[in-house]
Amino acid sequence: MYRVLKADKDTYITNKYVGGVPTVSGNVGIAGTIDLFKLYGLTILTSGTNQFPQTELTRGLLHFNIEPLKDLYNQNKIDITHPSFKCELVLKDVYGGQTTPNNFTLDVFPLSASFDEGFGKDSAYYVDRDVANFISASSTSVWLGEGCTLGGGSTQVCDYITGSATIPDTKVSQTFLSGEENLLVDVTKIVSATLKEEIPDSGFRLSFSDSLESNQNSYFVKRFSSRHAYDETKHPKLIVKFDDSIQDDTSNLFLDSPTDSNLFLYNYVHNQLTNLLSASSQVTGSNCVLLELKTEASGVGNYSLFFTGSQYMLGNSQVAGIYSASVSLSLSNVNIKSSLDQTGSVEFTPVWGSLDKSVTFVTGSKIVAYPPQRTARVMGTKKYTVSILGTRSDYSEEEEATFRVNIFDQNSPIIKAKRLPVELPGVVLRNSYYAIRNSVTNEYVIPFDDVTNSTKLSSDSYGMYFNLNTSALTPLRSYVVDIMTIVGSEKQKYLNASSVFRVNKN
Repeated sequence: MYRVLKADKDTYITNKYVGGVPTVSGNVGIAGTIDLFKLYGLTILTSGTNQFPQTELTRGLLHFNIEPLKDLYNQNKIDITHPSFKCELVLKDVYGGQTTPNNFTLDVFPLSASFDEGFGKDSAYYVDRDVANFISASSTSVWLGEGCTLGGGSTQVCDYITGSATIPDTKVSQTFLSGEENLLVDVTKIVSATLKEEIPDSGFRLSFSDSLESNQNSYFVKRFSSRHAYDETKHPKLIVKFDDSIQDDTSNLFLDSPTDSNLFLYNYVHNQLTNLLSASSQVTGSNCVLLELKTEASGVGNYSLFFTGSQYMLGNSQVAGIYSASVSLSLSNVNIKSSLDQTGSVEFTPVWGSLDKSVTFVTGSKIVAYPPQRTARVMGTKKYTVSILGTRSDYSEEEEATFRVNIFDQNSPIIKAKRLPVELPGVVLRNSYYAIRNSVTNEYVIPFDDVTNSTKLSSDSYGMYFNLNTSALTPLRSYVVDIMTIVGSEKQKYLNASSVFRVNKN
C-alpha cells in the first residue's frame, strides 16, 4: 500500500520587523510558499546608549487530512506496529535564484494546539491581519509561548509536543548541506501515536533547530512549496507505506520448495469479505480450518494430505473472510513421487472444511504442483513479457483500482498450450514490484519500493495484481505502470507495462 495524504492547512508565522515594527499579526495562509528564515541583528533597538540586536524568525505549521488513514487503522487494514509501516513528511524545495542558507538543520515536532490557516498572502510586508500569526494560533486561542514556542509533554498544556508515553523525544530532524534539498523526514512514530490518540491530531511545527534559533547568525531563506502553489506535484505530502501484499501460491505451487507455500480461501457474501460460519459460529483465529489436498496416487487410489489453516493476518490484525494454510509438498513422499514420475506434475483438488471434517466449506478447482527445475547447466537471466491487463484510459481521484499483471515466460516448461487461449497464463514471481511514472516527464510519482514492500505485487489463483489508490497521483496528468522483478540478486525492469492512463479531477 502506497498512499499520499494531502495537507489541508499550512502556513508560517513570523515576527519580522517591517518599518521598525514587528509584524506579529501578519498572516500568509494562502501564500504559495512556506518560508523559513532567521535574521539576527538586521534590526537593532536602542534604549539610551544601549543597543539590542533583534532576532526575527519564522516557523512553519502544517496539518494533513489523516482521516483515510484513521479509517484503515480502525478497519484493521494496516498494522502500525509492523516494520513495514512507514510515514514520511515530504516538502518540495522552491528555488528561484534567491539567497539560500546552507549547512543548517530543521526540526519537526507534533503540534499540541490546533491552528487556523487564514487568508493572508502578503509575504513581503505581512500586512494581512489574520490567524494563525505569531501571537494567535486560531481565532479562539493564542500561543502559550509567543511564536508557538512552549514545548511540553503530550499530557501537558503546551504549543508543541516534545515527548509522549511511547515517544521520549518526538523531534525529527534533517540537515541541509547545500540548502536546496527537499525535506523528507520519517514521522512514523508521530503518526502512530496520533492514530492511537496518544497525541492530538493537530499537525506539525517546522523550524530551525534550537541551537540555530539562539545563535548570532542569520539564515535566509529556505523556501518550500505550500498547498496553494500552482504546481500540485510540489504540494506538501504525507506518504504512507505498508506491505499489505498477499502471496498466494495457488498458481505457483512447487514440490520440494525450500519454504512453505501459502494457499488461500476467500469467502464473499454480498460482495463483501465475510467470516465463514460453522454451526452458526464465525470461524476465526489460528488453526480454525482444515485444508485437504486430494490426489490420485499410483497403486493407492485416492490419497490426501491435510494442513490446518488460519484466518489471514495482516500484520497483527485478523482479516475477515480470508483464510490461508501453509503447505509443504516433499518428493520424499512416495505417493507424490509416483504421481510425478507418471505425469511430470501432481494435480491436487483443494477441499476446505471444518477441523472435525464435518463441514465442507468449498471444493476448489484442481491445482498443479510442479517439480523443481534440475539441470546440468546454469540458468541465465530470463527475459519476460510483462503486461497490465484491462487498464482503463481514465480513473477518478481517490479511486481504489485493481491492476492485473501478466508476466509471461515463452520458454516456461509449465505452460503447455495446444491451442493458444486469448489470454496466456502467466508466471508468479514472489518478488515483483510496480511503479507509477508520469508519461510526459518520466518522473516516478510512486517509485519501486523493495525496502518496505509498499509496492510489492500480490498474487492469487489467477496470477499477479496490485491495488492502487489514485490519491497518490496528481489529477489531470497521464501515467504508465512499470514493473520490476527480482530473481535472486538480479533486478529487471519492464517499462511501459501498461497503456497510458489519466487521472481526472473530481
